[in-house]
Amino acid sequence: MEYSILVADEDPYVHMFIKNAIESEYLDMEIISAYDGEEACSIAYNQEIDLIIMTWELPILDGIESLQKLRSDTKTADIPVIIITASGNLEEAFDAGANDYLAKPINTVELLIRVKSMLSMFKLIKGITKQSAELEKQSEELREKNRILKEERKKSDDLLLNILPYEIAEQLKNKGSVDAKNYKRVSVLFTDFEEFTHISEKLTPREIIKELGVFFAKFDEIIEEHFIEKIKTMGDAYMCVGGLPLRNKSNPIDTVLAGLKMQSFVNKLNEYKRAHNKVEWNLRVGIHTGRVVAGVVGKKKFAYDIWGDTVNTAARMETAGEIGKVNISGETYKYIKDFFECEYRGKIEAKNKGEIDMYFVHGLKKKYAVEGTHFIPNKDFLTILARY
Repeated sequence: MEYSILVADEDPYVHMFIKNAIESEYLDMEIISAYDGEEACSIAYNQEIDLIIMTWELPILDGIESLQKLRSDTKTADIPVIIITASGNLEEAFDAGANDYLAKPINTVELLIRVKSMLSMFKLIKGITKQSAELEKQSEELREKNRILKEERKKSDDLLLNILPYEIAEQLKNKGSVDAKNYKRVSVLFTDFEEFTHISEKLTPREIIKELGVFFAKFDEIIEEHFIEKIKTMGDAYMCVGGLPLRNKSNPIDTVLAGLKMQSFVNKLNEYKRAHNKVEWNLRVGIHTGRVVAGVVGKKKFAYDIWGDTVNTAARMETAGEIGKVNISGETYKYIKDFFECEYRGKIEAKNKGEIDMYFVHGLKKKYAVEGTHFIPNKDFLTILARY
């Protein structure tokens, strides 16, 4: 049967009349009978009912009470109801939840018209409800896919930001490529551990990786505080640069402060190692200021890198330095000399570079440092730095 119609009336004649009227039209409908309001509500709750034709005058529960009970339950709330009445208040019936009415005595033509109309409407509403449910399900699936997509995009973006500076990563995402840029004044910092090969012989590969991880994680933290960009690590060497991709005039000062903090961290760690008979790691730091070209190399495994004579000179500052100290070139010195205590070393021979003026930086001048420290800027110095 296409439809199930529940007829609720205490008069068997009404059931027979409605059944004969529907069968005479050869309509594909099943008639289910109830003879009181309570029975009608029970059948509607437990069976699939498409339409209820209910008389006003029912025993146990009358038509209005039955309507109210049907509408209060989610399983029966949406079943269309035609109320049969001879003298009842239709306004009261509609307020209780009736969808349509039939007047007594029932007219066959009117009965069939109202039944067909109500079932058509019910079918339409059911279809819309089903479609709405399907759309809601699709919408929920889409929201879930979007959530997963956002999570994956965030993972991808975070991974990209671990490889590239933010500005470069954004340019790469938006354009698909990154233009190489010239920078007139940046400060390149190199670090390297003395006798790393000798250290490696005393430690297991796992211990070496763990130790380097501690140092490089701290170096990452330090340079982030000073707006310095990490370029790469090469074995036990660490390379970073101040003044790009966002240009700033304070980069020589920034990198020197970072270098002092790196040496301070390593020196303190070595004090602990000495006290516990552990292998010490002795650090050299070199800095040079000058021109570079910066860009992204590679198509699959992207790498942000810098090129130019400044990079080579900075590397020479590191190799020509001494453990526990920050060695800078004369070019870097001219930008930081007013703020730092420096020791002129003279012209030092650098491989493939000839003689270069070099300086050891011992720390901030006393008037610019927090009392008792040599690399923590005081308020006066921070005020000056903010003008750059």
